[in-house]
Amino acid sequence: MDHAQGAEGGETMRPLPKFQYHAPKTLTEAVKLMDTLENAKPVIGGTDLVPLLREAACRPSHMIDLNNVTELNYVREEDGFICIGATTTHSQVAASELMRKAPAVVDAVSRIGSPQIRNRGSITGNLCNASPAADSAPPLLVYDAEVKIVSSDDTAIIPLQELFAGPKINSLEPNELVTEIRFPVPPESSSSSFKRIARRKAFTLSIVSAAAYVEMDGAVCFEGRVAFGSVAETPIRVPEVEELLAGKEMDSQTISEAAEAAKRSVAPITDVRGTAEYRRDMCGVLLKRALYTAVGRLS
Repeated sequence: MDHAQGAEGGETMRPLPKFQYHAPKTLTEAVKLMDTLENAKPVIGGTDLVPLLREAACRPSHMIDLNNVTELNYVREEDGFICIGATTTHSQVAASELMRKAPAVVDAVSRIGSPQIRNRGSITGNLCNASPAADSAPPLLVYDAEVKIVSSDDTAIIPLQELFAGPKINSLEPNELVTEIRFPVPPESSSSSFKRIARRKAFTLSIVSAAAYVEMDGAVCFEGRVAFGSVAETPIRVPEVEELLAGKEMDSQTISEAAEAAKRSVAPITDVRGTAEYRRDMCGVLLKRALYTAVGRLS
């Protein structure tokens, strides 16, 4: 029997393409490998990368495993920022006491994939994959997240939105690594929430996802931020809705107005997971739920 085929004659398992494997132990070593090797690809969990390899959508000559670079595994507060190291897994983020200050992020990473994927996959990989449906993106966008990018000759910090160049396309140069995700420590008067709709609770891509952040002054929204996934070529913030929320009492009328504004502000497409009309309507539904949950968490 062909070892690439199941015992019941199921679908043939495609072999991985050949590549040379590297396991650096320091960031300096990893950066040097990225700079000197042709067609090198970094990997952390591999939960997005391995399917691409099997489909021959990605054919690296060298694979650089970052999991032994222990200096990249952390969640910590530093200089007014909450910082997440590149190899930190979804499960580690979800379990962090510090991340309770950003509940929308915990909402998202707690629902990504199966427990096995959450134990192996990282937020960094989820973001660098640049899927419009990346669940970690909307909550990080509403927290004004940034990413730290390191290469052999430069270190840069850019807004998270600039990492996304298009569907499944990031803006990284071939020799660059994302080493950290960070966002300002949220004030105590703030909260957030992430909501999604998918065909199953956790095991498939979101048809639509929404994140909402509110910073309150009593019953009034001092600042509101809104982001969506799966409704554009990249995860997006929606300034029109944010302007509507600012300075308003967070009652049912304001939340309903925000939901209607969200539906007018997005231009989703129809694909195998859902129609444009359904996605647009669900933007309003999910934003309502996210806003009510975010405000409720402050009571």
